Amino acid sequence: MSQQTLDEFQRGKRPEKSLHASLLFPEIARKLSDNPTLLGNLSGLFIVTVLKRGEKKDDWYLLFRGQDAKPLISQTRPSLPQLKGNEKPLPMVAVEIEDRDIYKFITGGMHGLKALTQNRVKIAGDLLLAQQLEEVFYKTGGVDQVRAFMEKAASRDANTRSKL
Repeated sequence: MSQQTLDEFQRGKRPEKSLHASLLFPEIARKLSDNPTLLGNLSGLFIVTVLKRGEKKDDWYLLFRGQDAKPLISQTRPSLPQLKGNEKPLPMVAVEIEDRDIYKFITGGMHGLKALTQNRVKIAGDLLLAQQLEEVFYKTGGVDQVRAFMEKAASRDANTRSKL
């Protein structure tokens, strides 16, 4: 345990845990890169703002341009392709969600419409496009991803407790 972490522990302050989103989104990016057909014709920019107890913690950018282009999932805002001729601008969707709810959203346990009506998620932009994102999460094995993550987190917590 580092001195800073020890000092925080002694003062009763817990070190900040990693966000679930920061563990899940890179894995989704890997799955989509391995199998771009999972995207189908999904084309758009999704800006996912991750909150922790109502406070903004992270932004994730998910840029999809169909299965013929490599998906980009990053915490850095991507540059959008230049429009040519009569080309329509890329549709955008902004999603604001609590980190604790991200598992339910990715696994399909919390559907977008239900989450909207319960104020668990805020969505601005193309709602039909947002629903397509839910389908992509499901196709990438969201349920399996969360199960594996929970098992890993449980073993990490057990190791941490054994060191105390």
